Amino acid sequence: MDVPATQIPDVAFYKGNSMRGMFVDGERLSLESASFDSLRVGDVVAIFDRTPYYVHRVVELAPGRAVTMGDNNPRPDAHTLVPASHIKLVVRAQGLDGSVRSVLGGESGMAQFRRQQRRRRLRVCAAALLVPFKPLKYLRIPARTVTRFRNGAVQWSCAGIPVAARSASGSFKYLHWSKRLLFRVPARCLLDPPAPGAPDANAASTAAGNGEKAG
Repeated sequence: MDVPATQIPDVAFYKGNSMRGMFVDGERLSLESASFDSLRVGDVVAIFDRTPYYVHRVVELAPGRAVTMGDNNPRPDAHTLVPASHIKLVVRAQGLDGSVRSVLGGESGMAQFRRQQRRRRLRVCAAALLVPFKPLKYLRIPARTVTRFRNGAVQWSCAGIPVAARSASGSFKYLHWSKRLLFRVPARCLLDPPAPGAPDANAASTAAGNGEKAG
């Protein structure tokens, strides 16, 4: 969908997996106007040529076109940018804790992209190696302690060890690949809605040892 330049925002909120590692769900992104000719390989851009709008990195430049790709995606975007594309440069990101950091572009941005691609390939290889052991997944230690945060996020832990988390937007992930090997959060717990009226504390409530289970 075409978006008039006057309607392109200066701020966006990130949600998704394609740029995870660079951003996390809910982070506030500051956008600045940028001409097509000023783009560098490695720059992160917000693209408003079609819906849903998205944020990806420029990975290739050629006369009259630019190829973009998510840091965690296996292949470049089918949609290429042209001088008439509606884009803005992502220059800063504000974390969920309020801290602000600059967004890497150019060669520094490409170094970040290559690191994320190496991690993605390692995850794919590790997943393939673990397929024969899939029947053993139910032998993992259940994470039965749940902490609900004021913003709607949830964290599961076991014996004080943080294991997995679900963001306020509903995105679930284990906090490290080793946690995925050793622990599990049963699927039924992931479908539980957030507890209404959670107490107001940074870590709103910890339901351990009181009969409430998160796994």
